[in-house]
Amino acid sequence: MIVYDKVCKNCGFRLSEYYNTFMLGCPHCYQTFEREISESLKKVQYQNFHTGKIPRLQGLDRELLDEYKKLISEKEKAGLEGRFSEMAELTNQIFELREELKKRGLEL
Repeated sequence: MIVYDKVCKNCGFRLSEYYNTFMLGCPHCYQTFEREISESLKKVQYQNFHTGKIPRLQGLDRELLDEYKKLISEKEKAGLEGRFSEMAELTNQIFELREELKKRGLEL
């Protein structure tokens, strides 16, 4: 059962806000709401990987992965600032880059 008014003790962010924006208030929120949001978070933010387990990357693969992370950060910032059309564009760029990384054998 999901508790919709669950609150992060660190920043005061409410779980119900996540379901409206698909963004979190602080890094502590990931732990606070882990059980409730884990599956949807993977779909929304494409971050169901741990960069520590990716083999050492060099050259273009490293640049592409760095760009992927940068786009995700930009998308989150755009969402927090209410720039939703930019978020949509960034989502498309993230998807395309994710597909390229998959072709290179980097499952995200």
